[in-house]
Amino acid sequence: MSEAEQDELYGPPAFTSADQRFFFSLNDKELAIAKSLRHRGQRYMLVVLLGYFKAKPVVLNPGFHQIKQDLKYVYQTVLPGPGCRPFNLTPKENERIYQRVFQLCNYQR
Repeated sequence: MSEAEQDELYGPPAFTSADQRFFFSLNDKELAIAKSLRHRGQRYMLVVLLGYFKAKPVVLNPGFHQIKQDLKYVYQTVLPGPGCRPFNLTPKENERIYQRVFQLCNYQR
């Protein structure tokens, strides 16, 4: 498999503005779980990873700079707030967020 094919399969999807509106919109249950997270960056990351999982059901661990435009969309539109400094999730934080994503998507590993 070429590097481009691996990126396509295992990298974060490239969303248009219409994709962002569709995949990052939250129902009441998703919004409640996002708001239950203590740290603002993790709330934004949950919304982004949930949207990515809805579009492409693979577990990702993207770096901040790979997804900063989607994070910006989330903190400007979905969960309005002051934004966040660049950060990356620890493996444990990523795992916890994906547990919530799986729960919301009724996905069994």
